[in-house]
Amino acid sequence: MKRALLLLFTISLVVVAVAMTEELPEMIFASGGNIIYVGGTHITEDSTICVVNLQIPFIEGLTKAGFESYINSLIKSDVEGYRKEIQEMAADAYEASKSDEWPFRIFDVYVVYTAYLSNGILSIDMIFSEFTGGAHPNAARRTYNIDVRGNHLVSLKSLFPSEDFENRLNELLIGQINEREDLWPEEFKGVQPDQGFYLNAGRLYIYFQPYEIGPWASGMPEFDFLLSDLL
Repeated sequence: MKRALLLLFTISLVVVAVAMTEELPEMIFASGGNIIYVGGTHITEDSTICVVNLQIPFIEGLTKAGFESYINSLIKSDVEGYRKEIQEMAADAYEASKSDEWPFRIFDVYVVYTAYLSNGILSIDMIFSEFTGGAHPNAARRTYNIDVRGNHLVSLKSLFPSEDFENRLNELLIGQINEREDLWPEEFKGVQPDQGFYLNAGRLYIYFQPYEIGPWASGMPEFDFLLSDLL
């Protein structure tokens, strides 16, 4: 059921993104006696060239104000840079369409987010989606994983540096990937330094981008494991 919902989400990404941006997610977490709040700002723009619908998350309540300002600025800059890139592509395509034989199709750019806190790691989980006139929208998933005690970003490797942990995780991933007929097991080369992941309720979630280990119809494959089975 979970796999079917993920597939439906990815195929219908633009529709879902529009629905999700109607209300901004707001989440409150307790960590080490501190209250951490995740909210967002909503930016929309309608035009005849590029429709913009963005959720930009921000964090309040980290113990170091300087790092909190840094991570909020980083996320905002990444979203605004993405928006600028798609809008520039749309403007170029619109100008080119004036002399081309096919009509211009309005571009769309959407960003949505959610957040989790588990085992001292705050994960800001985001989907970046654009429609640029093709057969379907394009999408990428990006997660900012933050050690709320140490006030720094973490990668999968820095969080779990043990080689035994990595070998065990790869073994479990290979097993689950092989169970799915819609994926390309030969494309999985082991977890990468920039591997997408997040923690939630004591579980480690590993995800892949569209086309990384399967066709577009397979969505963004995701696998989860109990941390106790890996440590």
